Amino acid sequence: MKKNVVLMPWIEREHAIGTSGIGKSDRTRGYKYGMNSWKKWCDKNDVEFFLMDELLMPETDMVITWQRWYVLEILKNNEIDYDQVLLVDADCIVHPNCPNFFELTDNKFSTSFCNGDFEWVNRSIKGYSQKFFDTDYLMMASDFFQTGFVILNKSHEEFLEKVIKFYWDNQIDIIESYDTIRTGSDQALINLLTKKHNVDVKFLPNKFSIIDMGRKNLLYTDERCWWQDDLSNLYNTSYIYQFNAIAQNTLNRDRNYWMERIYKELYDK
Repeated sequence: MKKNVVLMPWIEREHAIGTSGIGKSDRTRGYKYGMNSWKKWCDKNDVEFFLMDELLMPETDMVITWQRWYVLEILKNNEIDYDQVLLVDADCIVHPNCPNFFELTDNKFSTSFCNGDFEWVNRSIKGYSQKFFDTDYLMMASDFFQTGFVILNKSHEEFLEKVIKFYWDNQIDIIESYDTIRTGSDQALINLLTKKHNVDVKFLPNKFSIIDMGRKNLLYTDERCWWQDDLSNLYNTSYIYQFNAIAQNTLNRDRNYWMERIYKELYDK
């Protein structure tokens, strides 16, 4: 029987709280609901869950979103055998009825389309293409995937070695680009590197991931919204929910609010 793994990177950070000292970061308080949803989905589908809760090195050298691309080495060092592994972000919740997507990959580098802000996507592609590949657009926005949901296997070891080598060869420029291009850390470059190295990328159906839910009118964030404060439309749109880009709103419903509410609706019945 094939053995599959879900690997979630999540380092619970501390931050200063007024004069009272150090406490846990409130920004990621909702991540525990993402983790618990994946643990339950894994138990249901005979998949191993692995929490990457320790850094491999200081984040001043490499942020965790880049460190996760050591994924195959991490599994090997932890003596975890596998056929396929899903890298999933901690701000994702999976529906308990989500089908087993591992069965749909054809053993390819599998992911989901980045169905979010296309200005952001094109700015990412152009900024990093110009800086690192001497061209304006190395890829089309229609080929851009989100790195918060990527399925890999042992055949991708050579590609991941190239990813890590690219990072260390360009570390200073990459770190500087966080502030100059301002479109995150690794996502655009991972996309561009799959193009450069001709990785055969398989896009899974959109039902396996949705981002930018606030912009899609799937979250009720203002009493002036014309849709109801009900999540049935969201549940009918996708099985996996990533809580990114939730803007400040009049009801003060942030990522933590939505992750807690949706988890409890789906799992605490």
